[in-house]
Amino acid sequence: MTKRIAASVLVACLVLTWGCQAKKKGTFSVSGSFKNGDKLSAVEGPISKVYLIEVVYGKDQPPIILDSAKLPAGNGSFNVAGIASGQQLFELVFGNNAITVPLINDAADVRVNVDLGKKDDFYEVSGSEGSNQLKELITIFGKKNYAVEEKMAELDSLKGANAPDSLLIAFTNKKNNATQDLNTYLKQFFNTSNNATICGIALGWASRTFTKSEFEATLTDLLHKYPDNTVLTGLKQSYDQQLATMAEQERKSQENSWVGKQAPDLSLPDVNGKTVSLASYKGKYLLVDFWASWCGPCRQENPNVVRVYNEFKGKNFAILGVSLDKDKDSWLAAIQSDRLAWTHVSDLQYWNSKAVQTFGFGGIPYNVLIDPQGKVVAEGLRGEDLENKLKEVLTN
Repeated sequence: MTKRIAASVLVACLVLTWGCQAKKKGTFSVSGSFKNGDKLSAVEGPISKVYLIEVVYGKDQPPIILDSAKLPAGNGSFNVAGIASGQQLFELVFGNNAITVPLINDAADVRVNVDLGKKDDFYEVSGSEGSNQLKELITIFGKKNYAVEEKMAELDSLKGANAPDSLLIAFTNKKNNATQDLNTYLKQFFNTSNNATICGIALGWASRTFTKSEFEATLTDLLHKYPDNTVLTGLKQSYDQQLATMAEQERKSQENSWVGKQAPDLSLPDVNGKTVSLASYKGKYLLVDFWASWCGPCRQENPNVVRVYNEFKGKNFAILGVSLDKDKDSWLAAIQSDRLAWTHVSDLQYWNSKAVQTFGFGGIPYNVLIDPQGKVVAEGLRGEDLENKLKEVLTN
């Protein structure tokens, strides 16, 4: 188990500038011993203090320092304490660099022995069944989640290299199998664990791979079993806030969306200076692709646009490239380099382009798909979404 398992929770907190809240000492006590602090100091810096931190769920609030203790150089012992309203997640943090031991306060007195010279499996906990269960969860989840991330990275790399479909399908299946393995383990954990706090922590991680319905069903079940657990209620509060934020963003997006509206006309000069109008494409499905030679994400997406163009160009479909370039030579070089074999226009006015004023977008790559009657049927299509939408409209 890596020493940085829970470091992300404390990424904004540094010794002497924690910015966290103070809290009175109480009856939750963590005592223990450590060794080989001098070995770690050579790499990480001096390990002179240990902190007991409460991790707060579902609130806009930083972690809370409950207590701290000075540490002797190299080897020694420590004792820190704090209070909490109900069972929660805590972290024992050594030194400046978030070397952490995650703990559950399911007992009044917890003992921790730490070997700071070890990279993995560097601590032992006694007196707390929940803390040991959490340690096992972190170890198994970490391995299975790593397998998922590894397969996703491999698949992304293959997509970027325009690998053949057969290879993409094979690696997609590998990614899906790794995800299913992780989700199966988590579902079994929820069915067998009797610790509400650890279930809440695991469910927070599960949100990355569970479907929306799986996550919501599991959260509902756990809250029914443990209605007063602060981690679960905090997770519910945070999730509800996210849903509300997403709903508001969707509402604003719909208000500003071109989908369902008649596309405005736009006329700009092509590479030879001849004026080309969107209206001249009436009767065809037209993808208006806004991009620029200087736009990295645009250039990364171009191979996908080339692929769908070659697939659908004979099916009453066309693309019009609209560039926000300001240097004509760079624009023309990018068209040739990326093999963009369709009509291109630009007034070479960068973000002052007439295209931006007409369509009102704030970033590129951006596109709109216009039907033969001149109505926008989709916008912002990238990757597989672009191909899937074209299959939908061009095969009906």
